Amino acid sequence: MKKKYILFTLIALLFFILILNINTKTYAADLDEIVNYIVTVEPRTNDGSLDITYEITWKVLDSTTEGPLEWVKIGTPNSYFDTPTALSKNIKSISKYSGSLVRIVFTKKYYEGEEVTFKYSIHQPYIYKVSWGKCNYEFTPAWFTDAKVDNLTIKWNKDKVKSHNSKITEDNYLIWNKTNMAKGEKLTAKVKYDKSAFSALTSQKKSSDDILSSNGIFALIFFVIIFISIVTSIAGRGGYYGHRGFYGGYYGRGYYRRLCT
Repeated sequence: MKKKYILFTLIALLFFILILNINTKTYAADLDEIVNYIVTVEPRTNDGSLDITYEITWKVLDSTTEGPLEWVKIGTPNSYFDTPTALSKNIKSISKYSGSLVRIVFTKKYYEGEEVTFKYSIHQPYIYKVSWGKCNYEFTPAWFTDAKVDNLTIKWNKDKVKSHNSKITEDNYLIWNKTNMAKGEKLTAKVKYDKSAFSALTSQKKSSDDILSSNGIFALIFFVIIFISIVTSIAGRGGYYGHRGFYGGYYGRGYYRRLCT
């Protein structure tokens, strides 16, 4: 009975994915371009949580197909983030949305050819993993499966960092930079500390993301999803549906503009 239930679940999920891929074909047009994307990370030396600031310059390429740009939804590392805060005056409201997303509403509408630079911050706990006396971070900022990114920069405060995969140091920050990024392309910062660098690391919670990846049944479903994604990519409908996908054991998240999640 259990095997039949799992099989039925898989068949239903595959059917749902196929329907979603068909529906998303409508939104293949280039609506937006990310001109500049700066992510600054300040680790808290007590509990290892992160204060993350985002500054994004967003250009509207098409305001006819989906209307003008009025709001965006942008992903975060996991659903435990809190205190989303607007840091620029062109943000009318900012809030947590559907667990792992930040929803930003602008003070005005933006039309084809216009750009908006907006800035906000979040507090993000439960993003590290502790192993053999080391505190490890693997951080992939939200990527954009429907928009090209001209420039992405990650800045990470280097105090007490033991090792990292950055090739640039500027002032007191480790720098990762990537330009001319294609749709869906990602950049990952890897940073390692001695566990003793933090005075009171909190017990690492398992987010829904971790639970899914550790469960055997859902792992099987994941591989089936990847298979379907490859098939649909060959058929001309590639990319991550819903603007999210796996990367190195962590979830990464993209964005929505004017579409429902």
